[in-house]
Amino acid sequence: MTVPSHLNIIPQDQLKFGGVIVTGTIRCNRCRKKMDGVCNCGNYKCLIQIYWRGKYYEFRRDDEGDLFSYHKAQDRLVEINNRIKNKVFHPEDFTESKINERKFESMIDKWQDEKERKEEVGELSNGTIRDYKGYVKNYFSFFNGMDVREISLEQLSEFKDALSGVSIKTRKNIMNALRNFYFWLKERGAIRELPVFPKISGDDSKTRRAIDWGLQDEALKRIPEKHRDVIEFLMETGLRPGEVCALLCEHIDLRTGLMRIERTFSSNKLRETTKQKRKREIPINNRAYEIANKYCAGKLPKQYLFVNPNTNRNYLPDTLWRIWNQNSGLDDVCLYEATRHSYGSQLIENNDVMMVKELMGHSSVKTTEKYLHMRVAKLRDAVNSRKSVRVINRSELEVSFGDD
Repeated sequence: MTVPSHLNIIPQDQLKFGGVIVTGTIRCNRCRKKMDGVCNCGNYKCLIQIYWRGKYYEFRRDDEGDLFSYHKAQDRLVEINNRIKNKVFHPEDFTESKINERKFESMIDKWQDEKERKEEVGELSNGTIRDYKGYVKNYFSFFNGMDVREISLEQLSEFKDALSGVSIKTRKNIMNALRNFYFWLKERGAIRELPVFPKISGDDSKTRRAIDWGLQDEALKRIPEKHRDVIEFLMETGLRPGEVCALLCEHIDLRTGLMRIERTFSSNKLRETTKQKRKREIPINNRAYEIANKYCAGKLPKQYLFVNPNTNRNYLPDTLWRIWNQNSGLDDVCLYEATRHSYGSQLIENNDVMMVKELMGHSSVKTTEKYLHMRVAKLRDAVNSRKSVRVINRSELEVSFGDD
């Protein structure tokens, strides 16, 4: 094959870098002569020329989009030769458009767009999308300008260390979102192997507090009467605030006393599915039945069970949280703890774990078993109460039995 004279390159051109022999040439970007460091014309910017499968290719820019310096051109030429050797070389991968496409900020935008589309069709919750957006905006810019293929344990460890100002729980959530992004990259062929992620040790998550019936009743009395029933319904059913806000009258079967939970509000946005993405039907107790019967009266099946009298529209989770925070008088107990968490803790005292699992709608019994600490605490109180009982002698014991 005749080589075009303007290329001034032959297929056998080889260079040796650090003991590694590579095929191709590095040339001055201005006069196009072969160069070693700085060209005789005084220019230090360069390009790469290679001959592969009967064609000539030129590459001019590094991963940052700048014209190659000599040392960066060396590294790129070695990379190209390694890819040729491993039979994974594709010339288009080194074009400027492909380099820009592989930058972290470009790929993370595509990942986020896909997540938002999944949220639109109900495959992801609005709360999850909100968290992802926050991570991308506030944290992931750390990787901007980097090629997603080049991010390794070293960069990921530096990123993890930069998160030291946030809680361990949030740190784990951020790293899990980043791991999800890298699984997405691998599924689409953007990377060949997943990088190793650094481990995050420790747990600073807040321990949830449960309250008893008496404290619940005291708090309820402080809730304005017009909002009291919906809060009490939460306490009597253990539903999540978003699930109660999404209830329609048709979800309550007043004939059988059964309630269907099949949708929820996530970050105040209605989703036609539940947190666990499954519908369930549970019985309601007498007090919950009374409340449901009261609010279903005179309504059509498709109308909301609970309507906010301030707006004449359905309640939203944020509204319920605000009502609780402003009126309950329990500054150290949130709405979730006072309703759902307390409900589960009260149930576990006298019921089978699997039964409680079904009533709570947990996808795994492991979640339900977390409530067992309440039962263990009660048992510990019982055995410790022995120490407070007065010790009596045998004669007193015999008299006591005789009196019975």
